[in-house]
Amino acid sequence: MGLRAAAALLLGLAAPVAGQPARAVAARSGSPEALLSEIDRLGAPAVVSELYEDDRRWEAVRGGIASGAKAWLEVARRLKRDAETSGPGQDLTEAVASALERAPASVLSVLDGESFDADDVCSLNTIEDSLGNDFHAALRTVERRERAVAAVADPALAGRKKDCLGFLRELKREVVRNRASWFGDR
Repeated sequence: MGLRAAAALLLGLAAPVAGQPARAVAARSGSPEALLSEIDRLGAPAVVSELYEDDRRWEAVRGGIASGAKAWLEVARRLKRDAETSGPGQDLTEAVASALERAPASVLSVLDGESFDADDVCSLNTIEDSLGNDFHAALRTVERRERAVAAVADPALAGRKKDCLGFLRELKREVVRNRASWFGDR
């Protein structure tokens, strides 16, 4: 592809689609950088509302956050401040909790108490339902998160690590203790 063709393609991608505002096109790009730009321009409430109304896009955002990439965790942090506690707020917390397995140090670094804290991300308070309905799978998930967090060696994150591990251990005890009522025979 020649330089002119590539430039034309990029300009075409950046141009609004007929009938859609430029902000929707930028947010549809799916990159965390585009979403952060939209949050800066439009504010988190407008962006989280638009994303949450589109299941496909919302799932893509949740998947990006669950990857643990720093830019995606920043999207989660910025959106969470203005997201409703239930619905989008719960989904964002679950995605960040899932990222513990892949990028525990990055997750611990966003546990600032303002958007997310260890009680939200690591405990029974918000992730019990997100563990699914299979006891063994739920227990393995909590154990993977516990091992990942325990392996974080950054001394600057020691306090957050300790808090998160405490909540994960409590969650593990509760999963075992409530096996029959939460999971039945599964």
